[in-house]
Amino acid sequence: MAERRRPRVLLAWEHGRNFGRLSRLLAVARMVEQQGGEPVWVVPSSQRNAPALAALSQRREEAPVLEQQTFGPDFRADSFADVLLASGFGDADRLLAAVDGWARIIDVLAPECVVLDYAPAAQLTSQLLGLPAFQLTNGFDAPPPDCPPYAGVRATSPLGQRTAERVERLSATIAQVGQRFGGPHASSLPLILGHPRRVFECIPETDPYGPRHEGLWVGPLASHHETVDAPWPESWQRRRVFAHLRNGAGATALLDELQLSDAVTLCVWRDAPDEVLARYRHTSVRVLRQPLHLGRVLAAADAVINQGSTALVSHCLLAGKPQLILPADFEKLKVAQRVAACGAAALWNPAECNAREALRRLLHAPALGEAARTIAARYAPDWFEANRNRFARDLIGRVTV
Repeated sequence: MAERRRPRVLLAWEHGRNFGRLSRLLAVARMVEQQGGEPVWVVPSSQRNAPALAALSQRREEAPVLEQQTFGPDFRADSFADVLLASGFGDADRLLAAVDGWARIIDVLAPECVVLDYAPAAQLTSQLLGLPAFQLTNGFDAPPPDCPPYAGVRATSPLGQRTAERVERLSATIAQVGQRFGGPHASSLPLILGHPRRVFECIPETDPYGPRHEGLWVGPLASHHETVDAPWPESWQRRRVFAHLRNGAGATALLDELQLSDAVTLCVWRDAPDEVLARYRHTSVRVLRQPLHLGRVLAAADAVINQGSTALVSHCLLAGKPQLILPADFEKLKVAQRVAACGAAALWNPAECNAREALRRLLHAPALGEAARTIAARYAPDWFEANRNRFARDLIGRVTV
């Protein structure tokens, strides 16, 4: 008798080049295997042979990816429809080619379901085929089906009306692609946005469309497995600041000001130039290129500076720590704005004020810490753990074997 094939779960990844996306999909792959399933990776060509993936015995394929515009902090979008338009969804021919590519992969691999991680073309394909799907998201790429304007834009305003027109135009293009594809289902923007089951890899306070109560909230999944422990600099200062930075405007200006403050600083800067390491050697600012054990460093920190990674921002909120956020791109800006609206973080744009003023907002605003601790008190760790266990079971339990 032929051996029964394990339930196959396709891990679909199109956009994003950061560690967090890979790390959280590795966590999902472990869940699939622990539940007796087979994870199959379909990832951008730049990531197919990433060391973390090459070390696995799991199957890897190259994703058909629409070329996406780089979203810097100055990128302007009034809704997620603008992001999709900048991702090639306004071109029916290009979009159909991507859908055809995904359909061929799905036909060959025959997965029982797909996990979508910022993979809008795969999301459209799964909806057109009626393939069960989970969307692993921080909320940014998972707006409600009506794709509303971002916070602060009234639907009845001229800008809101213009956004509605773009949404309608985008939906018409998607419907055209669905007709040309000829699958069993029609499509539109609301249909593809409503197709997958949402799994939020964050907490509600970081969701750009929050607060909302749909979906399954599992908290941050990404984690570093090769971390180091580093002592805080010895000094008479009593407060401790944890910083997570990378090359970009304002980074050294902040560290320079931290040297002058009444705090000591541990800073993870993965791509720190040699001159940066030399600049802060033997000072009250310690810069490392290696990741630190986040739980231990956050427990000891009084405040955090970061660039808006949803996972790190969520960890900081769950630890009750006030934050100063320098959003590194448009997506991180939307996350940071939500946290600032909750009162637990201050945003910094180096073009608007200097580093000294930014640090004053962080270190001399007790309300930030109070808001962060209030948020932390809302969540028991076992709530996220229960939701993760439910997600792991549903990855296999929802499919037909």
